[in-house]
Amino acid sequence: MRSLDAKEQEALKAATAASYDAIGGVSRAADAIGVASSTLTKYASTGSEWVSSYIRLDLAVALDRRTSHPFFLDAMNRLVRNEPIAPATSLTPTAVLKLDGVLDDVVREVVRAIEDGRIDAAERAAVRSRIVAAQQDLARLFSMMGG
Repeated sequence: MRSLDAKEQEALKAATAASYDAIGGVSRAADAIGVASSTLTKYASTGSEWVSSYIRLDLAVALDRRTSHPFFLDAMNRLVRNEPIAPATSLTPTAVLKLDGVLDDVVREVVRAIEDGRIDAAERAAVRSRIVAAQQDLARLFSMMGG
């Protein structure tokens, strides 16, 4: 079996954390797919004890079906295609400012959507897209913080 390098491991862990966040947290994910939250926590953990422990494919599919974005499908697609994976590297002021910009993008998109007093389907999709990008960056930050 082919082993994953550190960046690939990080990408799968980040997708796992983002999926849990999108569904409302580990407890809600556990309720939704019928797996103990303690088990799910291990799948998102980057700790040395759990670094090679990943969510089962059937559970990843179930979570992707229940969230607003296919986090696992996107991560697997990037890995299969050998596309660059955004590194979580280390926490730097520049990285935090980038995250601030991503979160600002979410806010600006929501403001644009509500300016005319109604939100149409295209505006909803644009807001969701910005939220997904923010969730992925936040998941990486969460993983870096030992989550």
